Amino acid sequence: MLGNIHLFKIPITCLTAVSYLENLSERVNILSLYQKLFPEKWLESTIPITKQSHPTSAYLDREIEFINLVNENLFPVEYIDEIEFNPERDSILVSPERLEWWNEDFEELVYSEKFLLSLMGQGYNISQWKLNFGFTPDYIAPAEEIYFEKFVKLCHRYKSPLQYLDIAIRIIDYSTGNIWLDVTCETSDWLEWTYENIVFLAQKWQEAVSMMEKSNEVSHLLETSISARKAAVKIWNQASKA
Repeated sequence: MLGNIHLFKIPITCLTAVSYLENLSERVNILSLYQKLFPEKWLESTIPITKQSHPTSAYLDREIEFINLVNENLFPVEYIDEIEFNPERDSILVSPERLEWWNEDFEELVYSEKFLLSLMGQGYNISQWKLNFGFTPDYIAPAEEIYFEKFVKLCHRYKSPLQYLDIAIRIIDYSTGNIWLDVTCETSDWLEWTYENIVFLAQKWQEAVSMMEKSNEVSHLLETSISARKAAVKIWNQASKA
C-alpha cells in the first residue's frame, strides 16, 4: 500500500494539478480501452487496479497488461520491452518494420529485392543480369511506362506465387496503401490511444501480414527459379505502354 500512496497525493500547484489531471485522464482512457477491447481478459485479470510495480513507470500494471495484449493480439507496439521503465506516456508509434532499401548497400539486399529493384530500373543494368540473375533480358520496360492495373491483371492469371508479384513490387515501392508497409523513417507517426485508431491499426496489420506472406512466397520463387524470373520480366514488359 505504501508503495502506491503517491497515486493518491493531492496536487498543490497549478502545474502539478494539470499534470495530475492529464495523467488521470490518460489512465482512465487506457483502462477503458482494456475493458472494451479485451473484456474477458479484463475480468480474468488478478492485478489490482491501482498496483504499480515499477515506481519510475508512468503506467499502472493493468495498463501495461493491456498494452502487452495489444502487442500480442492486434499489432506490434514499439519499445514494448521498455514500457515498464518509461517515465512518460507514449502514443502509438507507427514506424518501419524493416530498413528502407535505399539506406542500405545494394549488394547487401536479399536476392529477391535486388531482382525486383533491377526489374524496376533501380538496380543492375541489363549487362549485369546474366551474372546476377542467370540470364540477359532482351528488353526491360521503364517503370514509368508500366500500366499497373494491367500488370496486376497479368499477375493474377498465374496460379503459382507469381500471382503475388504485384504485391511484392508494391511493398518494395512503398505504395501498398497500407500504413504499416508504406511508412518510412521520415514518415513515422504517433497516433493517440483511441478505440478507432486501435481497430484501424489492427485491421491494417492483419492486411500487412497477409501481404508480406504473399510477397515472401513470390520472393522465394524468384530466388530459386530462373524460369520464374524470366516470367516476371515477361509480365512486366507485357504491362508496358509500348
